[in-house]
Amino acid sequence: MKRLITLTLQYYRTLLVYNITFTFLCFFFIGLSAGNSSVSLFFSKFVGFVGAVALHNYSSAKTYFYYRNAGLSIRRLYAYAYLVDFIVLLISVILLAICRHLF
Repeated sequence: MKRLITLTLQYYRTLLVYNITFTFLCFFFIGLSAGNSSVSLFFSKFVGFVGAVALHNYSSAKTYFYYRNAGLSIRRLYAYAYLVDFIVLLISVILLAICRHLF
């Protein structure tokens, strides 16, 4: 289990810049608009995650051999990395809602 968490966070670190950028864009374009919809925020975040994975897969496909040799399938790696990304987004949405309520 410890190895799984380490490998997932190691993979997520490669996508971190893409995901942070897309999260800010989602908050700016969707979260701050008049039709504030959490479903569209999460859907757009999913599309951004898929785009980041596709870009990473295109630019550095050779890094996936490391994860396969470590005994982790690529689909599970994607699922766990999206779970981490979803948790980060959920925390961000909660903090944004608290800040909106306070100010």
